Amino acid sequence: MSALPCICTTGHFRGAFKALIVSTAGLMAGACAQLGSVSPQLAAAEPASIKSAAAASDGRSELQKATEYWGQAYAKSPRDAQAALNYARNLKALGEKRQALAVLQQASMFHGTNRTVIGEYGRLALDLDQISVAQKLLEQADDSTNPDWKVISARGTVLAKQGKYRDAMPFYEKALTLAPDQASVLNNLALAHAMDGNPGKAEELLKRAVAKGEHVQRVNQNLAIVLGLQGKYDEAKLASARDLPADKAAENVDYMRRIVKLEPKPLSPELAAKPQAKSAAKTPEKQPGLKGSAGDDVAADTQTSGWATQVAAVKKTR
Repeated sequence: MSALPCICTTGHFRGAFKALIVSTAGLMAGACAQLGSVSPQLAAAEPASIKSAAAASDGRSELQKATEYWGQAYAKSPRDAQAALNYARNLKALGEKRQALAVLQQASMFHGTNRTVIGEYGRLALDLDQISVAQKLLEQADDSTNPDWKVISARGTVLAKQGKYRDAMPFYEKALTLAPDQASVLNNLALAHAMDGNPGKAEELLKRAVAKGEHVQRVNQNLAIVLGLQGKYDEAKLASARDLPADKAAENVDYMRRIVKLEPKPLSPELAAKPQAKSAAKTPEKQPGLKGSAGDDVAADTQTSGWATQVAAVKKTR
């Protein structure tokens, strides 16, 4: 890929940002795939107030047991909205998103005015890049009298996926008023600002998201890209090294530097004085416990999560 000569304008910055998303995807290995959205997907867990399946020591995970339980409940009563929702959520957590979509599609035929069902259906359709379907469903699910931050954030992601980054921002900002400092929304709002040519604002939001301690691996890599695009290569290396080995972090940032071609900016005195943290050990994300409905992942909210960079989700290729 040829180096980009300048990122001083919004258009050039957007081009560089897209180039780094694509080009560093193969380099930024090591972080967990799918937040689930993010898709996760960066989204909060659903309420776990529904009856859980009994746990038996038969080698299956608790998520698999819960999915089987709700699958049986759904088969017995396919018109039961809660059974359909719980079954679909657990299928989604298992990665069976197409099957979950089919369950929600059928449930929507029986419960066309149930905003929870329609909202879940719309967010999953968005996660699967069915943009036009998702847009209609999410507009229907959005209730001004009882707003749901996940639906509102997903509506922003519909616009972001269409390249309407400025139009997406008010939806993310409204979602943040309902769910302050929700990491998935901060991440998506930051990416919208980055694509709109405002890396400084994106950096601020991503640092807030990192501070929340949720979906840190993906957010750290997004932060590293945004820092690199501003010539803050040393700080980008520190951000990337929180999740990757030091040599891998250095490789990523050196590649950014060749693409961006800005003069390096020194570390702030505060960061320079801090000892560098060791790279985080790579451990799989904790699997959801046995509960009425499985927790959402980030990807689904990046959405649905889909549009977030997901640079950390792609395995290294040469």
